[in-house]
Amino acid sequence: MKMRLTAWLCASCYSLFLSSHVLAADDENADWWQRSKQWWSETTGSESANTDETATDNSKLSEAWKPPVAETETDSTAEGDNTWWQQSKDTAGQWWDKSREVVSNTFSQGESNDFAVVWQKITPKLTEIGELEAEQQSLPESSWFGRDQSDAQDSINSLLDEAVGILGISETAQIRQQLADKEQQIQQLRNKIAEYRQAKISAPQQSTWQTTAQGYDEKIRQVELEIAQHQQQMDNLKTLFVQSLEKIGVHLNQAQLDVLMASVVGDDIIHSSIVYANVRQISEQLMILTEESGEDVDISRRYYGMYTVLLKILLHMQSQFIQQVEQKYLPQIETIVSEVQTVGNNTQRLLTETTDAKRRQHLEANLAAQALTLKTARLYRQHLQEQRVKMAYARQKTQGDLAIAQNTFETVTLSGELVNLLRTSQDTFNLLLNIEVPELLVFDNTQMKQEFASLTEKLAH
Repeated sequence: MKMRLTAWLCASCYSLFLSSHVLAADDENADWWQRSKQWWSETTGSESANTDETATDNSKLSEAWKPPVAETETDSTAEGDNTWWQQSKDTAGQWWDKSREVVSNTFSQGESNDFAVVWQKITPKLTEIGELEAEQQSLPESSWFGRDQSDAQDSINSLLDEAVGILGISETAQIRQQLADKEQQIQQLRNKIAEYRQAKISAPQQSTWQTTAQGYDEKIRQVELEIAQHQQQMDNLKTLFVQSLEKIGVHLNQAQLDVLMASVVGDDIIHSSIVYANVRQISEQLMILTEESGEDVDISRRYYGMYTVLLKILLHMQSQFIQQVEQKYLPQIETIVSEVQTVGNNTQRLLTETTDAKRRQHLEANLAAQALTLKTARLYRQHLQEQRVKMAYARQKTQGDLAIAQNTFETVTLSGELVNLLRTSQDTFNLLLNIEVPELLVFDNTQMKQEFASLTEKLAH
């Protein structure tokens, strides 16, 4: 019995070792794992277990982990021990083969990990939105005491907001967040340099316990080196960012990327592209599920209903973008333009009334700065208007697709018709992906580019 227990423990430990380490293995380590398996076979004095993988199901693996039941020692114990030992080796070999299959599948689908998360999170939301829409149709238009259609619409809008956030999950979004973090870190370091320069003014030339002027110079130098390192890291992240956008079908050059990074709507445009890419993948999966359902129209209609909800999510996102540009950013730009014009007129009046050379010099510098702000604000307004037009065009396309989808959902009698419509939707999503790529902005000089960034900061608050 002791020999059987020892055999069981050895086999179990080996299986546990494989299961805990197999997920760390990749294709480059496949040969090493094969040699390990061969070593196990040679050490135990038998051939490696190459059992058919299909024979290794969960129930058999569960049985393999159960320890042997204690029984009275008999003359047949030794023979039983040898048999059980061989079975233990076979089970370990089967676990190895199954684990390798899991690892292979995991790594082959590694690039789709983000999409797997999106799929798991979005599908319940699609169902929930569909149920709320069905409930809304049965509710009264208005009600003093009970739930009405307006209440249901509020619930639907809340879920649509959540869905837009879920559909924005991707590697691209993660890299964009890293870039934003780097920008914030650099700004904090620049603020620290400003503090050091201010403190340097009153710093002693020599001191044993205070930071001297030379000490502040050294601090500034160290911070500047740190900023340079962060900027280099940002350049590397930008390269990864462009590559990640290309993977989902969005093609940008460096100048267009700079516009997106500087614009107040840049992150919204990037988010929209990510959403389009994820919706494209989801609709593709729904198409596959519809095909696999055969001629079961009820199941096919369920998947197609999820697709129509996806289109409503896109419509919600596009409408929010347009509303934000029209009701927030463009009015803010008009306010800035009006204020700069008012200040400019006042500056011009002072200039005509002043004969002092130094005062005129200051006023003329102010006029030049105001003219720069005015020109940049007008360029910004043009940029926002162009992006609004592009999003409006995208919304028009989505509205047309949604109208067809809803009509088809109500009248279709064959699942094959739904598959064809889902297949044609892929072209629409590919078109949407690049509709909103911004036009190039021509900055006259570095000062104008900096002023554009300054206006972005004002618009964002």
